[in-house]
Amino acid sequence: MWQHNGNGLSCVVGGTVRPIGMRRGRETVPMRILQLHNLHESRGGADDVLDHDGHLLRDAGHDVEAYTLASAADMGLSPIRAGAKAVWNQEACRALEQRILRFKPDVVHVHTPYPLMSPAVFRTAHRMGVPAVATLHSYRYSCIAATCVRDGHICEDCVGKRLKLSGIQHRCYHDSLGASVALTASLVLHRHIGTFHHSVWRFLALTEFSKRLLARDGIPGHKILVKPNSVSDPGPRDADLTQPYVAFVGRLIDVKGITTLLEGWSRSDHAGLRLRIGGDGEMRSVVEEYAQRDPSIDYIGWLSEAAVFDFMGAAKAVIVPSHWYEGGVPLVVLRSLAVGTPVIVTDLESICESVLADGAGYCFGLRDPASLADVLTYVSRHDAELAGKRANARASYVARYTPQADLQALETIYREAAENRSPSGRGA
Repeated sequence: MWQHNGNGLSCVVGGTVRPIGMRRGRETVPMRILQLHNLHESRGGADDVLDHDGHLLRDAGHDVEAYTLASAADMGLSPIRAGAKAVWNQEACRALEQRILRFKPDVVHVHTPYPLMSPAVFRTAHRMGVPAVATLHSYRYSCIAATCVRDGHICEDCVGKRLKLSGIQHRCYHDSLGASVALTASLVLHRHIGTFHHSVWRFLALTEFSKRLLARDGIPGHKILVKPNSVSDPGPRDADLTQPYVAFVGRLIDVKGITTLLEGWSRSDHAGLRLRIGGDGEMRSVVEEYAQRDPSIDYIGWLSEAAVFDFMGAAKAVIVPSHWYEGGVPLVVLRSLAVGTPVIVTDLESICESVLADGAGYCFGLRDPASLADVLTYVSRHDAELAGKRANARASYVARYTPQADLQALETIYREAAENRSPSGRGA
């Protein structure tokens, strides 16, 4: 619960009274942040953001603790047991309650509650008087597939629908009827009982597009804030002009546009350029086959974060051919902008909006290898223009995606979450 004292707002958790979100002059009093996250079978962007945010906050003097759940596969859960937990995970709620009593957080920051942690954790935090915020790493609150993609194409059949039956009909979660029913039941139940309206103080959308989509799905606009991700600043780099190449970095899976990338490259007139591919995934064998047939393609495997910055920095451009909306501007785009390398992205509004606004790259038609081929051909013939976009790419990063801006936004959100909490514990 929350109470006012002579200096500001205090938090009462487990019988202890502590000031929160206070300032001494220009100094911010350290806060306690409890991160919640459901891991998946393969590491993804949300995991990177969780760790990145934790480091930012700890380096700024805040106390951060993370409560994570392993994936259903790693926990050895059957589809039925995993599905039941997606609706309401009593064990996770009890574990959260114990962590709140012990750690006494000022705010709970939920990164991904699905599939096993369940949105019930929002209600636990709310009941215990701790404000909760949730980052929209994907579109899971509107689409059980989280991608708004079905059969390889954009699908918004469930957006704006209270009963998201299309997800069940098409078995959109892992092509499983039982799992799709469970995820759909979770969304419907927690919408119906007000979990997302009353137990989440703010949703943190990574782009304006994500905010607009969630608002179309019924979440009040005032509860959605736009806070982009950030990446560490490696400093601008110079392209390797002795062996010029364009680069792809990421998981080698279908929704990342691997087929479009390879077919677009094979159709382009890329004289003097090479395509270098870094990453791993289920389509690795396809990439390796193309590389064996085409001597202008190099497959270099998985890269560490430090190696990624060097790899991108030396490239003339980085290609991001994703087929799905992505929860935010992909981290691969942010890293490319950070080193000052222009990007070539699909024309999905969620990805290209800020890139085009900042003059930081080019776009091509979604799932259109011929369109990508035209852009690659153009890039290979306009070195001066591409070089000029390097300054725009770096400027875009500095203006939008630095750790300093990210930290300031997080601190402001957490402080306001605490300061605007009513004494009853009910969020605005």
